[in-house]
Amino acid sequence: MNDIFGLSMTYIAAGCLVVTAAILVLIAFIAVRNPVMFKMGLRNIPRRKAQTTLIIIGLMLSTLIITAAFGTGDTLTSSITSQIYKMAGEADEYIAWDTEKEAAPADRQVIPLSRVDQLREQFSGDEDIQAFLPFLTEQLPIQNTRTRLNESAARIVAFRPADTAALGGLRDLSGRAVTLGAGDLAVNEDLAEEIDAAVGDQVLIFYQGSPVPLTVTAIVPSQVLGGAFQFEKVEGAAANFEFLSKLTAKGENADGVFVSNHGGVKSGLNRSDAATAKLEAALEGEPYRVDAFKKDGVEMAEFFGNILLTFFIVLGLFSIAAGVLLIFLIFVMLAAERKPEMGMARAVGAKRRQLVESFLAEGMGYDLGSAVVGLVAGLGVTFVMMAVLERAAAGEIGLDLSVTFTLRSLVVSFCLGLIATFIVIFVSSWRASRLNIVAAIRDLPESHPLNPERATWLGYSRAVLNGVVAGGITAISLLAALRFTEQAPLFLVAALVGLPGPWLGMLRGHNFGAPAGDRKPGERAPAWPFILGVFTFPFGLLIIAGYSLALLLVRLTRDRKPESMPSWLLILGIVLAPLGVVLSALQTRGRAVAWSVAFGTVGAVMGALMVQWGLESNEMFLFAGGVSLVLFWAAATLRYFHIHERLTFTAVSAGLLTLWYLVPGKKLEWLVGPLEGDIEMFFLSGVAMVTCGVFIVVYNADVTLPVVERLGSRFGRIMPAMKTAVAYPLTSRFRTGMTMAMIGLIMFALVVNSTLNSNFERVFLNDDARGGWDVQLLVNPNNPITDLPATISSAGVDTGPITAIGENRIAYAFEAEVQNRDRIENSDGEVKEFGQFAVLGADRGFLLNTDLPMKVRAAGFENDRAIWEALAANPALAVLPAQITAEPEGFEGPAGFGDLVRLNPLTDGFEPFTLDLRDPGSGTITTVTVIGQVKEAGATFWPGIFVAKETLATAYPDAKGQAYFLSLEPGTSSRDYAKSLESALVTASAESLQKVLDDQQATSNAFMLVFQGFMGLGLIVGIAALGVVASRAVVERRQQIGMLRAIGYKRGMVALSFLLESGFVAASGVLLGLLLGVSLSWVLFTSGSVGQESKDAGFTVPWLSLAGISVLAFGASMLMTFLPARSASRVPVAEALRYE
Repeated sequence: MNDIFGLSMTYIAAGCLVVTAAILVLIAFIAVRNPVMFKMGLRNIPRRKAQTTLIIIGLMLSTLIITAAFGTGDTLTSSITSQIYKMAGEADEYIAWDTEKEAAPADRQVIPLSRVDQLREQFSGDEDIQAFLPFLTEQLPIQNTRTRLNESAARIVAFRPADTAALGGLRDLSGRAVTLGAGDLAVNEDLAEEIDAAVGDQVLIFYQGSPVPLTVTAIVPSQVLGGAFQFEKVEGAAANFEFLSKLTAKGENADGVFVSNHGGVKSGLNRSDAATAKLEAALEGEPYRVDAFKKDGVEMAEFFGNILLTFFIVLGLFSIAAGVLLIFLIFVMLAAERKPEMGMARAVGAKRRQLVESFLAEGMGYDLGSAVVGLVAGLGVTFVMMAVLERAAAGEIGLDLSVTFTLRSLVVSFCLGLIATFIVIFVSSWRASRLNIVAAIRDLPESHPLNPERATWLGYSRAVLNGVVAGGITAISLLAALRFTEQAPLFLVAALVGLPGPWLGMLRGHNFGAPAGDRKPGERAPAWPFILGVFTFPFGLLIIAGYSLALLLVRLTRDRKPESMPSWLLILGIVLAPLGVVLSALQTRGRAVAWSVAFGTVGAVMGALMVQWGLESNEMFLFAGGVSLVLFWAAATLRYFHIHERLTFTAVSAGLLTLWYLVPGKKLEWLVGPLEGDIEMFFLSGVAMVTCGVFIVVYNADVTLPVVERLGSRFGRIMPAMKTAVAYPLTSRFRTGMTMAMIGLIMFALVVNSTLNSNFERVFLNDDARGGWDVQLLVNPNNPITDLPATISSAGVDTGPITAIGENRIAYAFEAEVQNRDRIENSDGEVKEFGQFAVLGADRGFLLNTDLPMKVRAAGFENDRAIWEALAANPALAVLPAQITAEPEGFEGPAGFGDLVRLNPLTDGFEPFTLDLRDPGSGTITTVTVIGQVKEAGATFWPGIFVAKETLATAYPDAKGQAYFLSLEPGTSSRDYAKSLESALVTASAESLQKVLDDQQATSNAFMLVFQGFMGLGLIVGIAALGVVASRAVVERRQQIGMLRAIGYKRGMVALSFLLESGFVAASGVLLGLLLGVSLSWVLFTSGSVGQESKDAGFTVPWLSLAGISVLAFGASMLMTFLPARSASRVPVAEALRYE
C-alpha cells in the first residue's frame, strides 16, 4: 500500500525509522555513559527465564497486531492489483460512447474504425500513447460439444491482428503467436477450465438463439485480448474480427477502443494521466468518454486494502490498548519486586536518573526481543488468516489471495511496535524511580509526606498551572489550531510558547535547578535532550529550542525563588501562557503537585473544545470523547477535595455510561442535534465504557462479600479461601483494575462484533431474502427465453416440481437513470438531476406469487400483498428497494467510484410520490408512482426498483437483462433442480437461492472467524497479566501464606484461594465485557445507528457463541494461574514465616 489515512507510507516509514534510531541512540548513549547501571538492567533479563518469556509474549502483541493488519492490507491490495495487471495486460485506457454527452440507442453506441485510424495517425510518435486497439464484444453462451459443459455468458471479443501487433499480438499460454480464421476461437484459461476445453474441441456459441460452430485453436491467458474484461467475470474467448463483425452486423465500427501507453504492464500506468488528458482533448465535442480503467482499478485496490487495514487496525486497537496496560503493569510489578535493590542503589549514591536508565536498558532488551518475536508472529498470523479466508470464502471473494508483505510495511510494523512499547516503558520507569530510600530498603509501602496545600484552592491552582505548563499549552493550542483554522497561526505561536514547559519539571528536580545552598558543584545539566534533538532533525529543532529556553529560565530563577505565591498570581499564570511558564520555573523545589488534577484540567479544556467542535460538525467522536474527558476531570477534582471517593467514581462512571448509551442510541438528538459516527466510535466507546465499568466494579466489589458469606454457609470448608479470594484483589485496586480492564476490553470487542454480525445475518440472510422463490435462472441477454416451461420441457427437464414462475426484465445500473428527487450529493460530491440505479420489470407471475416483505407501505395499503397486487394491476406504480434510502457507508471510494442515486428515508404510511425514469439511450422519461419499499433482505437477489414488465420495456427499450424465478413443491431439492437446469439449458445459468444464501453465510462466518481470532489475540494480554499478577502475589505474600498454613490452612486451601482470587478478577473482566458489549449492541442495533435496516428488525443475542467466547477466556485465564497457585501451596511454612 502507498497511503494510509491519507499519509504516504514512505513518509510514515521514514518518520518511524528516525524515531527508532533516536531511541537506539539514546540507549547506546546510556550504555556508554553509565555502563554499570546499563549492565545491571540487562542482567535481570536472563535471571528468570519463565518471567522473561511471559513478558516478551505480552509485549509482542502490539507489533503482532500492527504487522498482521499491514500484512492483510498488503495482501488484499497486491492480490487485486496483480489480477488487474494480469487481466489488463498492456491496455491502460478505454474509449467508449458516453450517453451523458449524447443519448443514442444501444446499436448506435459505437466508434467508427475510421475515427480510430485518425486517432492512431494523430498520436503516432506521441511520448505517452503507444497503440489503439478497437474491438468488438458480445456476451454469448458457449457449449463444448465434447464435454457437454457450458458457460451461459462468456465474453467473446475480436481485435484486428494489425492493431494488436504493437503489443506483440495474441499469444497462447506457451507464448506462441495465435492467428484466428473465420471459424476459429481462442478460449482463455478460465473459460477453458469452466467448459473443460482443449485445442481441437468443437464448440457452439449461441447468438439470438442460433448455434454457431467454432473450433478451439488455442488456450490464451485471461487478459483483455482473450476476453477477460470484467474483474468479477473473466471467462471469455477471442474470435476473428471480420467473423464477429459479420455475425453482429456491426459493419466498420467498434464497440470500444483500448489504448496502450508506452512502457510495460506496470510502468505504462505512470503515463495514464497525461494520456487521458490528451485523448479527452482530442475527442472534445464528440460523444465519447475516456476511462483510465487500469489506474482506477489500482486505486480501487488501494482503497479496499485501506478499508481492510483500517478495520483491522481499529479492531487491533483493543489489543494494543490492553498491551499498553500490560506493559505498564509488568514494570510496576518489576519495580515492586526490586524495591529493596533500588533502595540500596539509591543509598550508595545512585540517582533517580540512573535508576531510570537501568530500567530503560532492561525494558529495551524486552522491547527489542518482543518486537522481533511480534514481527515474526504477525507474519504467521497473516498467513493463517488469509488461509482461512481463501479456504472458506475464495469463491465469494473472487480473488486468488497471495500473501504479500512489503519491506516498507514490515519496517513500519517493527518500528511502531518498538516505539509504542518504549514510550510506556519510559513512563513506567520514571514512575518506578520515584521512591523513598528508607521505605524501599525495608520493602515497606511508600509514605507520602503531608502536603499542606492538599485539598485547597491554592494547591489546586498550582496543580493546574503545572499541568498547563508541562504540555497543556502546546496540546490545547494545537487542538485549537485544528479547530479554528483561520486563527491557526496565532495558536501555533501559542504552542511554541509552551515548548520549555515539559523540561522545567525535569530540571527543577535536577541538581542544575537546585538553589546555591543545595547545589552540588561539578554536575552539569543533562545533555541528552540536545542529542535527541539532533537525531530527530528537523523536528528536533523544536526540542533543542524548548530545552535551551528551559535551561535559561531555570538558570535565571533557581536562586530567586519566592517562599510562596498568591492564588491570584497562579490563576493569572494559567490564563497568560508566558507568565505561567515563568511562574512554573519560580516554584519551590520539591513542592508536591497533584498531577491527576493537573492533566485532568488540561483534558477538560481540550474536551470542551472537542464538544464545541463536535456539535458544530455533527461528529459523535468529538462530542462523546470531549464529554468523557470533562467528566473524568470532574472525578479527579472531587477526589482531590476529599469528596467520598467511592461515591465520586461510581456516580461519574455511571453518568458517563449513561451518556454512551444515549448518544449512539440517538436519544439526545433533541438536545445536541444529529451526530454522525463511524468505525472509530467502536474503539472509543469500548475504552470509555470499560474504564467506567472497571471503576464501578473495583470501588464496589466489597458488596459481594455478604454474598460470599452466604455461599460459604453451603460450602463451609472452602469459606476461608473464598473470603481471601475476594478481599485480596480489593487491597490492590490498581493491579486488579488494570487486569480487569485488559480482559474486559477484549471481551467487549469480541461480544459487540459477534452480536452485531449475528443480527445482521438474521436481517439479510433469512428466508425473507428468497421472497418465496427457490431457483434463480439468469438468461443470456443475446438469447432471451420467451416461454420458459416449453424451453425446460424441450431440454428434457421435468417441470412437475415447479409451482410458480416469475420473470424479471433487468435494466442494470449502468443502463438505467433514475431521478435524484431529493437532490442528494453522489459519492463525487455532485448533485445531478439523474443518477444510476438498477430497475427490475416484473411480470404478473412474479408479482402475484412473491412473498418479499415490505419495509414501509404508502398510505392506503393495509398489507404487503396489497402492494404487489396493485403493482400487477397498474403498470404506472413502482416499489423501491431498501438500499436506495440507506445512508452511505463510512468508507467512500476514489472519485468516480459510484454515481448511484439516493433518496431520503421513508416512513410507514407515506404519501405516494412520483419518480422519473430516464432512458440514457434516447433521453425518454417515464414517470412512475412509488407505493412501497422492500425490506433489506430483498436486496440479496433483487437490488433494484420494481416496476411492471411492460413499464420497463417502455422506459428502457435497450435493456436486455432477463431472469426467471421458480418456486418448487415442498420436499424438492432446489440445489439438485438448479443443477439439472444448468446442465440442460445452454443459454442460462441456474442457482439455488438457498445455496447462494448458505454460501454468503459461510463467507460471513469465515470473515467473522478471522476477526474474532484477530481480536482474540488480545486475550493473550489479559491471560499473561493474570499470570504476572499471580506470580507476583506468591512472592509478595509468602509470610501471609506461612501464617495461613500455620493457623490450619491446608495446601489445597491455599492453592484454591489463589485460583479463586484469579477467577474473581477474570470472571469480573469477562462479565463486564459481556454485559457492556451486549447492551451497547442492543442500543446500536435497535436505534438504527448501524444502519436504518436494523431499526425495526428486533434483536437477538447469540448466547451459544458468547458462551463459547466467555468459557474460553475464563478457562485460559484459570489455566495460566494454575502454576502460581500450585507454587503458593508448596511454600514451606517455617521458611515462609522467616521470609523478609
